[in-house]
Amino acid sequence: MDIRTLELTDQAAFERFQNLLLAEKAAGNTFIETKKVEDFPAFIEKSSRLERETDDPNWSTVTSYYAFIDGEIAGKISCRWELEKGELARAGGHIGYVTSPAFRRQGIMTDLLQFALERYRERGILSVLITANVNNLPSRKTIEKAGGRLENIIRLEDDFPDAHMAGQDLARYWLDLT
Repeated sequence: MDIRTLELTDQAAFERFQNLLLAEKAAGNTFIETKKVEDFPAFIEKSSRLERETDDPNWSTVTSYYAFIDGEIAGKISCRWELEKGELARAGGHIGYVTSPAFRRQGIMTDLLQFALERYRERGILSVLITANVNNLPSRKTIEKAGGRLENIIRLEDDFPDAHMAGQDLARYWLDLT
């Protein structure tokens, strides 16, 4: 498995990955939070810029890493570096991730999460928050397998600013990297 950020040459693999996720979202999977990327070069440029600066003072800088297996994207993990921004300390957490439907139940996210946690260690961030919808048992099991300790379960308001999260019950886990 090759874990890295996207490059322009990854467009075809990214489109296949994105299409699988969009189809699953359209079929009713409420855990999928993806939008169609229409301009891949602009997406790559924005992704690179968001590692250093954001478009909104409430957003964290972020690095998204992708796991490639035989030229296909098996999963994505996004590392948000500034927990103090916006609602991250309460609802979003440091990390967001998704596994391609074609690669689920193969340990991909376990490996990708370990890779991400090492990036946090390198930056001196030794306490990492990850949240998951309380009903997303595969995600919760992945977090627990990585050593996540459940802090609490919270209910987000029905008028929560991020509409796709409004009204959800979230399990909040902390991982100690010391």
